[in-house]
Amino acid sequence: MFWQLYEWLFERERLGGARRSSDWPRFRRKQIKDECELCGEKGALLSPLELHHIRPFALFPALECSPQNVATGCRKCHLKFYHLGSFRSYNPQIKADIEQWQNKRKNRP
Repeated sequence: MFWQLYEWLFERERLGGARRSSDWPRFRRKQIKDECELCGEKGALLSPLELHHIRPFALFPALECSPQNVATGCRKCHLKFYHLGSFRSYNPQIKADIEQWQNKRKNRP
């Protein structure tokens, strides 16, 4: 009974999105890094890192398991920078932002 209700509530058509690939869990484990690519924060039990799709999975399902379409982020950076403050938005230039911030952190005075 529970699973029938769950499937009804979260079925693909109701959410308007695509179903996750069966390769997603393995791909995620392989691609996620040990620290946020933007700020350098390490993941922890109560603040795990997230694997972000640069081009959103709901809009570009074919890019779900593309290594060029993902970046690792902490929860704070994920919302503020990867989604520009709203999970309804996305930052297609996040890879360039990450590179710029990594250089700034590396060369800070």
